Amino acid sequence: MLKALYLFAGMILASAPALAQVTTIESSNPLPKRGADADKVICERVERTGSRLKADKVCLTAQQWSDRKYGHRADLEKVQRIVNQSPSN
Repeated sequence: MLKALYLFAGMILASAPALAQVTTIESSNPLPKRGADADKVICERVERTGSRLKADKVCLTAQQWSDRKYGHRADLEKVQRIVNQSPSN
């Protein structure tokens, strides 16, 4: 019985790093090309933070989606640079 418990605990501990992996969800819409495709309106359902059930429909042009994605990435990289800086004492 004790052997089975140790085996089960070992399996749980071994799978913990796999459960802690960060995943990203990318939009199924490709980035727009410059020109006529950039003016195409694309609507997506965006989940509201803090709710598993509520989602809002957001409609933007392809260029606006691209700008939004670039802006979110730039903001994230800025925060990561600030957090990873060593304290200046």
